[in-house]
Amino acid sequence: MPHAHSTADETYDVLVIGAGLSGICSLYHIRQRFPSWRVKLLEAGDDVGGTWYWNRYPGCRFDSESLSYGFSFDKELLEDWHWKETYSPQPETHQYIKHFAEKHNLYQHVVFNTRISSARWSDTSNTWTFADGAGKEYRAKFFISCIGFLSSPTLPNIPGVHEFTGQSFHTSRWPQDLDINRDFANKRIGIIGTGATGIQTITSISKVPDIGSVTVFQRTANWSAPLRNSGITTEQMAQHRREYDSIFQRCAETPACFVHQADPRKSLEVSEEERLALWEKLYNEPGFGKWLGIFSDTYTDRTANEMYSRFMADKIRGRVHDQETAESLIPKNHGFGTRRVPLDSGYFEAYNQANVHLVDLQKTPLERITPTGIATSDGSTHELDVLIYATGFDAITGAFSAIDWHAKHDRPLIASSHSKQGDRAIWPDHRPLTFLGLTVPAMPNMFMVLGPHQPFGNATRSIEHAVQVINDLLQYCDEKNYTYVEATQEAAESWTEHVVECSNALTLMNEVDSWMTGVNTNVKGKTVRSVARYAGSAVEFRKRCRDVQASGYKGLKFA
Repeated sequence: MPHAHSTADETYDVLVIGAGLSGICSLYHIRQRFPSWRVKLLEAGDDVGGTWYWNRYPGCRFDSESLSYGFSFDKELLEDWHWKETYSPQPETHQYIKHFAEKHNLYQHVVFNTRISSARWSDTSNTWTFADGAGKEYRAKFFISCIGFLSSPTLPNIPGVHEFTGQSFHTSRWPQDLDINRDFANKRIGIIGTGATGIQTITSISKVPDIGSVTVFQRTANWSAPLRNSGITTEQMAQHRREYDSIFQRCAETPACFVHQADPRKSLEVSEEERLALWEKLYNEPGFGKWLGIFSDTYTDRTANEMYSRFMADKIRGRVHDQETAESLIPKNHGFGTRRVPLDSGYFEAYNQANVHLVDLQKTPLERITPTGIATSDGSTHELDVLIYATGFDAITGAFSAIDWHAKHDRPLIASSHSKQGDRAIWPDHRPLTFLGLTVPAMPNMFMVLGPHQPFGNATRSIEHAVQVINDLLQYCDEKNYTYVEATQEAAESWTEHVVECSNALTLMNEVDSWMTGVNTNVKGKTVRSVARYAGSAVEFRKRCRDVQASGYKGLKFA
């Protein structure tokens, strides 16, 4: 694949950073709409794919329906592509993204193995200059950030994290040549973390025929429910192709862009028999219905959530033989669905195996990682050959923190350890300030796809919308000969206030510490609650974007 090069002598019309779904969607549409523009995409990895390039851990797959995940605008690819499973595994999803990039000749516009370390705005030339780790520079009039909201991995904030002498790695940096059936045979595997990634990894590794042992170190118990994945036959796929328009329409009408819509009734408006009937029906169906299809008050009414949580807790007790282990696996600090719910393919059943052990760190806290394993507060040392960190990401703002920003008037974006300008930071204390989640005051000519304060939900649906809004704005600038666009401070403060209000409306979700509320105890400065994503309906978000466009882009200043 061609690896194009550039020099700072050449100024690009648009520079895109990140070659995941957001980046290649942005690149495709810019190439389509502005064929004469100079466009380049910079990517830290050696291939496109983003999340689906970096995350190769065993069991990695998405838990939204494959059919709802592809690009809706490429009708030809929709007709040609055969999703093999209802919930696509990582290799197939990565292949889909690669195929899209090859089909549209996007590789020739991508520079791989290029991680941006700094970005500087010039008030005199109205351009951004980016430098990579090797000091190579790239200059652009406009740039689109597609750096991902779960792309900056974190290790746990515990002593000895770098002292382990066996093999250790984060799940999102899984060794490419590692074969778990071969390399994990008779090995003692330790896994820290039971979030979505941990649940998928633990489930897959526990099924390795000759595994020695799997020891799971659980910091916080997590809810999970059955995925119920299945294959898609050629005949079924032919039928699904006829349904694409209605699938995408259904996604457009739901708050989180999934195919699932909440039941409009409230939990206590129906009889106990009706309530249990809906819960059982959803529990036994594939997918996110058991998270998103339940009664409409489940995440706003404490009693409703407690009732549903008890139902789900009983399901876990029924799946785990040892009831002490089951109780450790049932969350006590948050109700079902108040964090994003992972879906599993036999996670709880894994603990019924004699060689799979749960260490509940609420009972025996982890004291340190030793050269040979993990020491806990009860005096035990768990000897390990391999240590896997399923400890998540510095979410949403983390990828921005990794870049040294010099914005308008040389302001930093985020106060960092190497910045002495914390009081001048545009996002103090990692608290995002944005207009529509797409632009940032004091960051002219900069746009974000899946940045802070945008709806996440079903990612591809949100990506397509954000890319369209950004392209419309670029076209407006082109038609008016504007070389400068920036969100006003007032518009950003107003939008951020609206985002906070939407978050407060989801009372129960907003009370829980998670990456969705901006809290990560592994990251300095991220122990303070902030609103990092748009928790309102995607339908309302799209309306507000349309209103801004119809107003002649009120809230933005141009020059």
